[in-house]
Amino acid sequence: MINLEDKRILVLGFARSGYSTAKILNKLGYNVILNAFDDLSTDEKAIELKNLGVKIVDGGHPLELLDSIDLIVKNPGIKYEIEFLQRAIEKNIDIITEIELANTLFNIDMVAITGTNGKTTTTQMTFDILKAANKDVFLAGNIGYPSIEVAYNHPNSLIITEVSSFQLQGTKYFKPSVAAITNLGVGHLDYHGSVENYRNAKRNIYKNQTQDDILVLNIKELEKYELSKINSQVILYDTKENSEADVFVRNNIVVYKDVELFDVTKMSLPGLHNVENAINAALISYIKGASIETIREVLYSFSGVKHRLQYVGEHNGVKFYNDSKATNPVATTTALSGFEKNIILVCGGKDRGIDFKELVPFFPRIKAMVVVGESKEILYDLATTNGLDCHKATKVDDATILANKLAVEDDIVLLSPACASWDQYKCFEDRGDEFIATFEKISQED
Repeated sequence: MINLEDKRILVLGFARSGYSTAKILNKLGYNVILNAFDDLSTDEKAIELKNLGVKIVDGGHPLELLDSIDLIVKNPGIKYEIEFLQRAIEKNIDIITEIELANTLFNIDMVAITGTNGKTTTTQMTFDILKAANKDVFLAGNIGYPSIEVAYNHPNSLIITEVSSFQLQGTKYFKPSVAAITNLGVGHLDYHGSVENYRNAKRNIYKNQTQDDILVLNIKELEKYELSKINSQVILYDTKENSEADVFVRNNIVVYKDVELFDVTKMSLPGLHNVENAINAALISYIKGASIETIREVLYSFSGVKHRLQYVGEHNGVKFYNDSKATNPVATTTALSGFEKNIILVCGGKDRGIDFKELVPFFPRIKAMVVVGESKEILYDLATTNGLDCHKATKVDDATILANKLAVEDDIVLLSPACASWDQYKCFEDRGDEFIATFEKISQED
């Protein structure tokens, strides 16, 4: 547990989590300073915090702040490499994120789900099942509200949390009762610096777990873990019949300890990756007390998470899918694997020096590509070099219009960018919303 008594706490970074953390700690009577790099002098929420008595230092990160600080609650997006945090590390000042604060400050039972891909869908599926099972459950983390906010407002509840590598790096106290890593691929190298640093951050999800806790892993990725160093109860799953796995699929039925959880052929979401997501969600929900009937009812009707292989609609026999949350090539290959052929792929975005070669094996499924953003030329060259029909556009709006013109009945128009959105959009949600709005405009024209 984090002992905050007589601690001088610095909340580093603003945004929603910083605001919620500072406000709640202040309400609980703790000595809080909020420090942000941006100018907050006219920000309404910053003014609210000041009126509550929270000291705000904005416009930079002055090093002298560290002389009077015992604990830093860091915004996940701030890199540890900045001088302010490096000096804090030298001074042995604890640095945590608000998920750790929520997890240890309040009496909550937390399920934590992470992974390179699939964590959002798995988190939403898990929450939906447990909510349908009438459990006292709330959604938090990347997919919902800041964990600290949910934990403060709903103590003694079960919280289903999507956690990122940014939140997990530097973990000190975080200890979920059930943790799941959907997969360990490659991501956020611009933040973590290397694949191993990124994966180590993800592995921190089980760092503090004990034999009383549960960790769910994909048996196909066992080489990425040292089981001898994991203290929790590990449950392994596979998407095929496998006697070495604790959960497996036999004759299309997911089986756990001789219990038939659900039939994979009755799921509404396409793709083997969504079978994996559903296995994670069903297993966690079953462990937390959901009935088999509820698990099946939710999984068979689950239509997806917005911006994650979201079915948008059909126009003139062409189906449109919004997968704007696919911010890396692996996520896009996962989306492509859900369809066999006739895909018109809209992709491209922020150029982070990523190699898109993972897409090449899926080119036979793609009828044409429409590329946008900073990475447009790289993707265009890759496609045309491999004999794939490729077209250039400016943004998602005109790319979707062009994709629709290229499409005929039974084709799929798929927005799955394989890139971050920051070159042209504030966030992946804005990019996906533009795709949806363009589809609606197209569907109303005829």
